[in-house]
Amino acid sequence: MRAFRKDRQRWFSQCWLVALCAASFSHAFGGAPRVLPSDKLPADRRYEELRGVNSYHPFHKVESAAAWNERAQRLRRQLLVGSGLWPMPEKTPLKAVIHGRVERDDYTVERVFFEAVPGDFVTGSLYRPENRPAAKLPGVLCPHGHWHNGRFYENSEAGARREIVNGAERFVAAGRYPLQARCVQLARMGCVVFHYDMLGNADSVQLGFHRPSFREHLAGTKLGEWGFMSPAADARLQTVFGLQTLHSIRAVDFLRSLPEVDSERIAVTGASGGGTQSMILGAIDQRVAASFPCVMVSTAMQGGCTCENTHYLRVGDGNIDIAALTAPRPLGLTAADDWTVELETKGFPDLLALYKMLGHEDRVSALFATHFKHNYNHVSRTAMYNFINRHFQLGLESPVLERDFTPLSREEMTVWTDEHPAPEVTGELFERRLLQQMTEASDAQISALAPRDKESLARYHEIVGGAIQAMVGRTLPTADEIDFELVDKQQADGCLRMTGLVRNKTAGEELPTLFFYPKNWNGKVVLWVAPAGKSGVYQSSGELIDPVNRLIAAGTSVVAADLFSQGEFLGGENPPGERNRMIGYPSDGG
Repeated sequence: MRAFRKDRQRWFSQCWLVALCAASFSHAFGGAPRVLPSDKLPADRRYEELRGVNSYHPFHKVESAAAWNERAQRLRRQLLVGSGLWPMPEKTPLKAVIHGRVERDDYTVERVFFEAVPGDFVTGSLYRPENRPAAKLPGVLCPHGHWHNGRFYENSEAGARREIVNGAERFVAAGRYPLQARCVQLARMGCVVFHYDMLGNADSVQLGFHRPSFREHLAGTKLGEWGFMSPAADARLQTVFGLQTLHSIRAVDFLRSLPEVDSERIAVTGASGGGTQSMILGAIDQRVAASFPCVMVSTAMQGGCTCENTHYLRVGDGNIDIAALTAPRPLGLTAADDWTVELETKGFPDLLALYKMLGHEDRVSALFATHFKHNYNHVSRTAMYNFINRHFQLGLESPVLERDFTPLSREEMTVWTDEHPAPEVTGELFERRLLQQMTEASDAQISALAPRDKESLARYHEIVGGAIQAMVGRTLPTADEIDFELVDKQQADGCLRMTGLVRNKTAGEELPTLFFYPKNWNGKVVLWVAPAGKSGVYQSSGELIDPVNRLIAAGTSVVAADLFSQGEFLGGENPPGERNRMIGYPSDGG
């Protein structure tokens, strides 16, 4: 027993992992002894109420700039992994087409499409000042968000006049076409503006949807058989969120490719779902010099669309944390009478404190216009114009206010014309081909990471190890973090059998565990993992299964535990195995 105490840490740190999940193993307790009384559950924090998009998501404070930088690196990697962009896919030629120039009094608008990946088109409108100075101009990306028809959004004239009456708008044109109004004014301020379509909106016609659901006929496992929202796609982190985010990254590439654009002054701004895209792009792409996400960043509802959610995105973090990744670059926010209504007291003070700690308190600001409903109206847009004017040093008189304008018709905006027809391959055929193409490219990229020398080995550990850490959500615990409480020991099954609780003190987790310690221990340990937990080492008759008997006879220790959702975790009225089950396939694809 003295030897056991001396070498206990070796049991935890030098295990051979044997994952045995055969269906023939019994799920009944059989002869496995309990660690806890039958009326008691493990004291494990994973029993806590699960967080969803509508839960409370406070900012996780840090004590120093160094601590923030370390956390920001981890969180940024987590976002990229969840987006399926770790490692970043190879950037293929954009093959941008700019056509259909429309001239207004002091700005022009052109139609744009380019390839995010071969055959997958990003579409939108390019606004530029008519009289461009010799100096390079700032670029601004405008994802539109969840307004009906996206870039083609049109309010009624009666609705626009109501907006004027309640102080939300100044002009009928802007009230009817608020998305165009934003781009027009930015162009008049001297910016090059790309107003691009989110997936399934306006000219983004290839997928034919914005919010996919599970479809049985697109749930195949062979290459080219699956679509989005399928097990095969999710296992490869292929999501519409990731594709939309890739579109935003390639939109940065497009703006930077324009000769008149200052690549050091790129901003992004959008509201609602466009606010989410602005927040995410500012978080993961350091080329974005300033971010202004509207009516989305809050401690409350985190985003209700597949374009705003993906795997691993908010595990332990929320939108305030994600928006904070823009720091110390300029960050502007707006709040309204929606889920952002408490931003002034919940979330924004944390961002202000972070920027102050980083020495740039003047770079974060917010407009709390909570007398308006969910919006990107003239009042909010004005806050954004002055944010851009200040941080990009445009030198315009403040406050910068909109002027009236002549809106573009849908015919003037659409990028698909007789000379530039829409792609022929669309719908599910395009979807399957796109995911096949993405899979093949990703597989080739991962294969190329195979270590060949010291340098490539370091790169392999960075990419593969970083992905695993993001998925698991933690690193291996240190010896000081692990504790063991012995509950019972007795001679049984031809060895010393012990039951106890293995605890991760930092994580607040504990596992009912069963140890078999041979009389003549050979220094080796097998961790036995089975669907039934520690009961998997027993036959239904209560005797040990033959492989375990042979290991013990050879002097090898065997450790079996009830993992979360197994064995002793399954008591109570609401066991975690039921409460935490994966949803979405096939009954609920939303």
